[in-house]
Amino acid sequence: MRVLHLAPYPPARDGIGAYARVLAAALADRGHETAVVAARPHPSSPPEVLGALGDPGLPEKIARFRPDLVHVQFAVPAFGLRVPAVLRLLRELDAPVVATLHEITRDTALLRAPGRLLYRRLASRCAALIVHTRDARAAAGSAELIPHFCAPPPPSTTTSDALRARFSLGSAPVVLAFGFIHVDKGLDVLADALRHVDDAMLVVAGAVRARDPLFKPMELRDRRHEREVRAALTRHGLAHRVVFTGHVPEAEVAAWFATAAVAVLPYRKAAQSGVAHLALASRTPLVATAVGGLPDLFSASGSATEPREAGEPSRGLLAPPGDAAELAKAIRTVLDGGGHPLQGLAPGPEEVAARTEALYERVLAGAV
Repeated sequence: MRVLHLAPYPPARDGIGAYARVLAAALADRGHETAVVAARPHPSSPPEVLGALGDPGLPEKIARFRPDLVHVQFAVPAFGLRVPAVLRLLRELDAPVVATLHEITRDTALLRAPGRLLYRRLASRCAALIVHTRDARAAAGSAELIPHFCAPPPPSTTTSDALRARFSLGSAPVVLAFGFIHVDKGLDVLADALRHVDDAMLVVAGAVRARDPLFKPMELRDRRHEREVRAALTRHGLAHRVVFTGHVPEAEVAAWFATAAVAVLPYRKAAQSGVAHLALASRTPLVATAVGGLPDLFSASGSATEPREAGEPSRGLLAPPGDAAELAKAIRTVLDGGGHPLQGLAPGPEEVAARTEALYERVLAGAV
């Protein structure tokens, strides 16, 4: 079948875009023809991108592609001011629409009634919805639960030794906070916890997400959050133990997870986390807070589980959100080789593509 993906898309810096690219490639490997409408134009867009939302010739390009089905990878920050254009395009298309709701719990909690109304309007234009977690399915009302796939990052063009030398990390264990800096991600709690993990270096590998003008207050809030965290680190004499890398090129992601002794997700709110799945795929130990779908990554009883691959499984622990002391204790336990084995790896892109394909077929058969 011919599948048109509507999503932020590389080289744009967006985790949902990276997800869309991997899924589109996995569907292509299964024999489907895929094309992409990107959220925003980019001069270096790959050949599968027909154009971006708002391009004058886009309707004709879509008509020439003749999609059997349209798949939207949706979150409000991913499209920003272009959300109305998404809804307009979906209304104009003849093909049935499937939407994956990546951040429905976060979006509706932040935007409240307008956010719920937006998601109802999106759902009214869709034949089926996909979510990654049970919390998201409860928020969506009715949706297919297909877990976020677990795929390793691309091979790195650098090494752990090179990163340690470039950022003056020495031989200290690295605590990695990866991804966009966002007030809900609890970087301030992690900075506070660092006071109780005195032999480690904290690497904040990411930057504040740039946003469209309508959402600029959220970007400014996140930038203020980063400034406050940096000020607190200086106040507590910890600034020399923290590295802010800024945006991490895709070709260096694997090296950062290989360098990390533990990846930490100190989130206050979360639906799910692509960062967690990068850690799992990289076999990097993980500490996370018990919010959203993150507890599903851990053994429910805390007892050992068999990893999908041979060898010692990565180890991890959950901590309560907002509790720096408990977060520090979990980090210390994992650094010392403790913690519980993580659950087996989540489905790979091939399995997620197969399950997505099965949903497409039900949609096209009118069985959804």
